[in-house]
Amino acid sequence: MNWIRSVAVESLLTDLRYAGRMLRKNPVFSLVTILVIALGTGAVTTIFSATNAMLLRPLPGARDASRLFSIDRKHRNGSEHMSASYPYYAQIRDRTRSFEGVAAWNDLPLTVTVGGAGTMAHGNIVSGNYFSVLGVRPELGRFFALDEDRTALTHPVMVISDGFWRSTFGADSAVIGRVVPVNGHPFTIIGVVPPSFRSVYIPLKSDAWVPVMMLPQLRPGHPLSDVSDISLRLFGRLKDGVSRESARQEVAALTGAWVASGIEPMAWSKNYVEVRLPPLNGLPENATTAIAGFFFLLLGASALVLLIASVNVAAMLSARAVARGREMAVRAALGAGRGRLVRQLLTESLLLFALGAVGGIAIAIPATKALQQLPLPDMISLDFAPDYRVIGFALLISLITGLVFGLAPALRAARADISKRIRDDSPAGGARRSRMGNVLIVGQLSLSLLLLVAAGLFLRALERGNRIDPGFDAAGVSIATLNTESWGYDTLKGRAFYSTLRERLEGTAGVATVSYTDVAPLTASGSGGRIHVDESGGASEPDTAGSGIQVRRNYVDADFFTALRIPIVLGEPIQRRDDGRSAMIAVINQTLAEKLVPGGNAVGRTFTYGGDKITIAGVARDAKYAWLTEERTPFVYLPIAQHWLPSQVLIVRGSLPSGQLATAIQRAVQSIDRGLPPPIVTTLREANSIVLLPQRVAAMVTGALGAIGLLMATVGLYGVISYSVSRRGRE
Repeated sequence: MNWIRSVAVESLLTDLRYAGRMLRKNPVFSLVTILVIALGTGAVTTIFSATNAMLLRPLPGARDASRLFSIDRKHRNGSEHMSASYPYYAQIRDRTRSFEGVAAWNDLPLTVTVGGAGTMAHGNIVSGNYFSVLGVRPELGRFFALDEDRTALTHPVMVISDGFWRSTFGADSAVIGRVVPVNGHPFTIIGVVPPSFRSVYIPLKSDAWVPVMMLPQLRPGHPLSDVSDISLRLFGRLKDGVSRESARQEVAALTGAWVASGIEPMAWSKNYVEVRLPPLNGLPENATTAIAGFFFLLLGASALVLLIASVNVAAMLSARAVARGREMAVRAALGAGRGRLVRQLLTESLLLFALGAVGGIAIAIPATKALQQLPLPDMISLDFAPDYRVIGFALLISLITGLVFGLAPALRAARADISKRIRDDSPAGGARRSRMGNVLIVGQLSLSLLLLVAAGLFLRALERGNRIDPGFDAAGVSIATLNTESWGYDTLKGRAFYSTLRERLEGTAGVATVSYTDVAPLTASGSGGRIHVDESGGASEPDTAGSGIQVRRNYVDADFFTALRIPIVLGEPIQRRDDGRSAMIAVINQTLAEKLVPGGNAVGRTFTYGGDKITIAGVARDAKYAWLTEERTPFVYLPIAQHWLPSQVLIVRGSLPSGQLATAIQRAVQSIDRGLPPPIVTTLREANSIVLLPQRVAAMVTGALGAIGLLMATVGLYGVISYSVSRRGRE
């Protein structure tokens, strides 16, 4: 047996050495073939690497990530919710027998002050067992102890990310034990996470983690020692031998008992009684399907490019086999069997495809880096770099395509009619193969044109999206997200800051209008609720069941409609006098006005929202609020001065170039408090571009793939023509 194995290995090595000599003997053919394979393999490897990073790769940095599951709940009406109160979390954590541990987290903007200068950090509030449930080990220092999550305001400690450690603290190992102000309060840095761990949600950047029990200190105005109203997201690590379904049933039973007890502090949470346990795979469950569909679409397009490349190589191998007809005939005459010849030719094909796969991996590295440079919100950070899984995929796909598309040329080249091959092929023998070559080149060109047509469709969709009237004017508008709570400001100081900032910007030359809002329009975000119309308000559909009318809503300040040039068609816009001392008012859009009073005037009518009785002061023209593709949506604008929010989006319209306007905003912020981090300022047009990002990426990728496919189809045409010419050599 060992002798047979030794002979087989020696034979394989002999074939590889001979294949290498043949490739060196024909360098132009070898380089062109390897380049074609590298382009095809590089295209599919690039898209697969991005797909792997977003959907297939286990949660980076976590131990045995297949046993980690999110704990989500469903409403009786079928809607889903990922948030839970702290008391509910504590009850599940302490009573479950199906999980090794249940942890909680949520995002929280933080301001870390280093050297007197504030730095914005994407923070998380987490339970004390957060890292232990994930199975993450510290790069430096330690993680939270369990007692640091039991009592409020007793353990001001913080863990930071590897990237934040390097960028903010210069990778200083003495950072452990250092005390730095966080939201204006001293916190001690106790650990640094390894670079492999980014966040529970892979695309989201996380810079720092603090204990849940320290949240009352980090949110000024929050009742001290009270964490009952904290909204958290839960996940757990399943015990060995416990099925997901049995764990789900246990958590559902615990949830039902908890809701029935009446202890739940959050009213909205009492109806979320069903339980789901989706895998903790680095993406929110409600986003996974859409992202998977998008990436699989791109993966299919890249697979077409690889198919074109493989067919091209098959055509070139067929042309080359004709040139080697005498060689094969002589080797057969000397005693080489057909199987031996096929094996030799397949070895050459596989070597070509393997070298092409290496080239494809080399192409995928810069290509994935280019994909990571897409314009995305600051909180999103992508890492598409190929890993061992991607490298294995590239090598496997190259070997499979090498076998599939190298086998037919090898079989034709090794056919056994020795005497005819030595006398050269008959002129008539190539007629059938020429027809096959024509079919190949037509197929290649068709696939390439299919990719180009797809790119054109995505470009058309992108152009159509750019032509849609959003209902507001984004030209000349810059925005910046501010959060006074993350600076340690209480409500009084926060209100004073926003008022002072408005005054300073309005006094800046080139600034026309300044306002604030809760959420910038057309940025794929927003929230809503239900309004309950007074029976005397003339609603077209009386709210007899008490369910109300589902609306989207936004909190806005005075001059919001002026800054975005949204016309008020009836009544008046929100005024500066509409503050906490005045009657509650709102501006609604035309769609809601028509629903309330068809063909009439809704101004002066009242409705109830969040327990407040609100009077309609005006009606604004319909606009697009979250997505360009959304249908007409009932919408309510509420005065931000009557509903205090520490996090607000600054809106500035001016005649200055965007760069100068950004500088003016940053200087105005730091002139109020030099310890504040300079805000990230962008134009509203740039912020709105996020809603067209899928079309932009799809058009860019399919366009590039179509161009590559067309180039390779041209190479394939060369291969087929070369094959035809070589077949007609005697003529």
